[in-house]
Amino acid sequence: MKKLLIFILSLIFVLPYCSLIAFAEEDTVATTNGYYDIEAPEYEPNIALLVNSDTDTIIYAKNAYEVTAPASLTKIVTGLVVLSKCSDLQTEITCSQAAVDSLLGTDSSVIGLVGGETTTLEMLLYCIFLPSANDAAAVLAEHFGDGDPQNFVDDMNEYVQSLGCTNTHFANPHGLDDESVEGYDSDTQNRTTAYDMYLISKAALQNDIIATISSTYGKTMPANNMSDEKYLYNTNPLLNEYSPYYFGEEICGLKTGTTDKAGSCLITSATKNGYTYIAIAMGGSFDYFVDGMPSNTAFLMCRYMLNWAFENIKMKVLADINYVMGEVKVEYGRGVDYVALVPQEKISSVVHENIDINDMTVVMAEGFPTSVKAPVKKGDVVGTAYLMYGDVKIADIRLVAQQDVKRNHLWAAFSWLEKLVKSKVFIVFAIIIIIILIFLFITKNKRRVKKERKKSRIDIVKDYSKLAK
Repeated sequence: MKKLLIFILSLIFVLPYCSLIAFAEEDTVATTNGYYDIEAPEYEPNIALLVNSDTDTIIYAKNAYEVTAPASLTKIVTGLVVLSKCSDLQTEITCSQAAVDSLLGTDSSVIGLVGGETTTLEMLLYCIFLPSANDAAAVLAEHFGDGDPQNFVDDMNEYVQSLGCTNTHFANPHGLDDESVEGYDSDTQNRTTAYDMYLISKAALQNDIIATISSTYGKTMPANNMSDEKYLYNTNPLLNEYSPYYFGEEICGLKTGTTDKAGSCLITSATKNGYTYIAIAMGGSFDYFVDGMPSNTAFLMCRYMLNWAFENIKMKVLADINYVMGEVKVEYGRGVDYVALVPQEKISSVVHENIDINDMTVVMAEGFPTSVKAPVKKGDVVGTAYLMYGDVKIADIRLVAQQDVKRNHLWAAFSWLEKLVKSKVFIVFAIIIIIILIFLFITKNKRRVKKERKKSRIDIVKDYSKLAK
């Protein structure tokens, strides 16, 4: 009975701690591939990327550096290059027959421009960003390529390289695939990565004209010398309040795209409660059904990622400049063997709301010193480290000394002598000195022996007559 009572009391004592441990494990934020695990839905397309564009923090990535076709996402660069050449939206442009005919037989998205039609730059930009009109892109490329679209395409490639895009190449201004080649190695094939498209999209959204145009759901194109009034509608359904994909008023642009090689693609951005995210989904399809209806997985994924970010990610102050993040050994310190390391500046980052600094670890960068020599001044930079949550890098940190450490000169001198004595140079020098001393000793000894022999030599007198005197 006594043993049973002890067992019951033990259970009563331990159970609360067990529940706490279980809760802690359940509350752990999962990570994958160096980013947060957003519990990706079953409709996740082949390529997905979610970035906080305020801080360039990648929240989630799947195959973000895989080379793929961009489809009409290409037109984002077309718009950027055009506006780098001309910002007057009322500039009149006449459509050439050659530009219009370049899309014949492609069965691609066009707005129906005709040769000789004159419209404004503004309307042509609305044409490429809303209904994704390939004929409008061809007209712009010819006009701003001084009559040769290839000149304009060359400018597109030069522009994206200036943004830091290392895996992007454009063969045309609209994004149509070259079906005559397989893969993406040919220079006749448009190619990019989701990460490169993030760099491009961030630049585009910093352009007020593109941000405004690509965020517009509907626009009327006035009648002109050759065409009647047209109605332009944005192909991004996250902007359409009547669409099942609708996200809300927080959406800002940006562009859709679809080809056989690219699959269904969407880049969109949203700002809410002071946070801005860019969501990218590529390689999507219509093979996922919602309520019996085929659904675009790229559209679903972008909406899902944005919702996840706004619900789970927050900007937090993780540590101030007095937060001790480690220590380093001090050589020749006066009464101090180690100095504490603190961040050079306050650490703030967008992180999952359920984690804080206590859930993270500090990892020293390669080459971080194992020791420093006194004297050390408060605020001296010791090295760089990474603040990690699992395999997710939260922030880069410059660690500095928290306090002054004076130099113990006597100890430094002894240490210097000790190192000198143990050094190879000293040993070689000592051996040479010893050899010289031995040589001098032997030489001196030989001279002494010779002198002693000379003193002890007996003179032999041959003339005895001299002795008699």
